[in-house]
Amino acid sequence: MHLAIEATKLLGERRGIGRYVRNLLRQFVQQQPTLRFTMYVAQIDDTVALMALLASWHDALPARTTVALIDALPETDADVVWYPWNLITTAARRPMVVSTLDLAPMLQLDDQGWRVLKRLKYRRRYQRTAAKATAILTISEFSKREIVERLQVDPSRITVTLLAADDLPLDEAPAPLPALAATMSGPFFLTVGGQEGRKNLRTLYDAMALLHARGVAVPLLQCGPGMSAQTRAQTRARYGAVPWLTHVGYVTDEQLVTLYRRATALVFPSRYEGFGLPVLEAMRAGGAVICADASSLPEVAGDAALRFAWNDAPALAAQMMRLLHEPGLRDALIAGGQAQAARFSWSKTAAETLACFERAAGQGAAAQRA
Repeated sequence: MHLAIEATKLLGERRGIGRYVRNLLRQFVQQQPTLRFTMYVAQIDDTVALMALLASWHDALPARTTVALIDALPETDADVVWYPWNLITTAARRPMVVSTLDLAPMLQLDDQGWRVLKRLKYRRRYQRTAAKATAILTISEFSKREIVERLQVDPSRITVTLLAADDLPLDEAPAPLPALAATMSGPFFLTVGGQEGRKNLRTLYDAMALLHARGVAVPLLQCGPGMSAQTRAQTRARYGAVPWLTHVGYVTDEQLVTLYRRATALVFPSRYEGFGLPVLEAMRAGGAVICADASSLPEVAGDAALRFAWNDAPALAAQMMRLLHEPGLRDALIAGGQAQAARFSWSKTAAETLACFERAAGQGAAAQRA
């Protein structure tokens, strides 16, 4: 099979969807020895950097890959075209498979009402994508329901391919941590991810403020992009000096594994996730998890996490208190989490994805014969 890939974001997006693409490509070359790729990029000058990146993922990838400019994508002779970045941008005349991981950009999930026009534009782009796609890949039953209900897509056109965390570097020695994180010697809670409204950090911060008001002086370590000046001002206005919050920015995968293991728990309060990969990562690494009982997170966490209603800060604070004071609870969550994480694998994700490509290519071949 010849697979065309819309790869204009592959060099710049290493996390999130970039991690999804990386793990699938690694598995694709192992599972289909004759599979070849054409990757379509915005600038042909990106070729050397792209080939180096592919070689770092799997040494067979560069030899099987041709690079072309995105303007040539409509005329590709590939059996199927894959769009990993949620939307079909440059449409092709071949069967098109899009990975629509969630619909967050088109939804009102925060109080930024001024973005209504931007969200409307995204809604139209999602609708056009759903109409053009031969097939749609998504990453949870929750996201499938969202696509069916909000975009009126026939469920038979959607394939759910759950993600995995078995790419984490678990066997490495504990990684040296950033200076601020290295000072955490006692119990602490960990959170990871972005600052956007759907990540629901306000509920977590409210819970932390409740704990500290009760004299429970356990800190919160936050990894991910920093706060904007406006967000910092809003946080100080609501909580004061926030002595319980330490932000360390981005960390490496090795550092993240160390933090998952050392933290009292990962707290993942997000109200809307296509999958919620940090929950599974923490479980696989040997950490305990507290997460919101919302969107896809119950599918990912199963019964192996403590859960709370996403907008209930006292309930979250109570779950955090349980971990601090109930003997054996953290160990039980760790054992259950590792068993839960073992049910997911990138190998299975890739096999199901390849099967979807094969079906789409078959539909295209049948249409040409008709």
